[in-house]
Amino acid sequence: MNPSFTNGCYSCSSKKNLLENFRVSLLQNSVHLVVNGFFPSITVKSILNSITEEVLDHTGTFRNPQDQLDLIVKRFKEDPSLELYLLIHNLDSQMLRGDKSQQILGQLASLPKVYLIATIDHINAPLVWDQAKRSLYNWLWYETTTYDPYVEETSYENSILIKQSGSLALSSLTHVLHSLTPNARGIFRLLAQYQLENKDNPSYPGLPFQDFYQQCREAFLVNSDLTLRAQLTEFRDHKLIRTKRGADGVEYLLIPVDAGTLTDYLEKDSEV
Repeated sequence: MNPSFTNGCYSCSSKKNLLENFRVSLLQNSVHLVVNGFFPSITVKSILNSITEEVLDHTGTFRNPQDQLDLIVKRFKEDPSLELYLLIHNLDSQMLRGDKSQQILGQLASLPKVYLIATIDHINAPLVWDQAKRSLYNWLWYETTTYDPYVEETSYENSILIKQSGSLALSSLTHVLHSLTPNARGIFRLLAQYQLENKDNPSYPGLPFQDFYQQCREAFLVNSDLTLRAQLTEFRDHKLIRTKRGADGVEYLLIPVDAGTLTDYLEKDSEV
């Protein structure tokens, strides 16, 4: 990789497996961070948190993302041994395409020892960057047609919680869950709490089914994995959760809703 450029991949097909194969083949012995830009709760703040906490081992707090970015820039400039490969799936996602987010990510990409590899999918994605941001990124583009379908990247689109936002999403979530049994709401609450605990992890894959089953058993919410699976099927029917199987064969559970709405729901639910 040429450190003077940001490597961008574009095509009308999924590039997730392509980047994952690159990571597994070439980055196992390098410090790297994977960001799933299509995840509904991803924020530039969570990306910065992962860099300061996991790469720089910094435990302090910051007044705002710009202060956090300033520390990252300072540390990378002072320590020539620092090196980071940053892989971002869907840099042009709705969650990351904002002006401030792109400005911060562009500044990260401009650091000599931060190697950004990103994918874009929207046909008008280049319109996100003005001349100043294009200079920060200094793109080197690759046409990477894989013919893979957009499975994971589009898996959140049919959720009522993604189509709506703010108070409307909270209202829908509350309405659906209040139509379920107290046990079902308890199961959902456990999953929501765990997801919020990991909200600052941009590569969080979800809660493994077996771990979740153990938590539900300890909370006396289910007595068998069949009972839990039946409840999860009902959640899926209501589009409250989604499941995916990782490369390791583990089944992961996710709630496709932003962290703010989940927090509001748990606060409201605790008052009932």
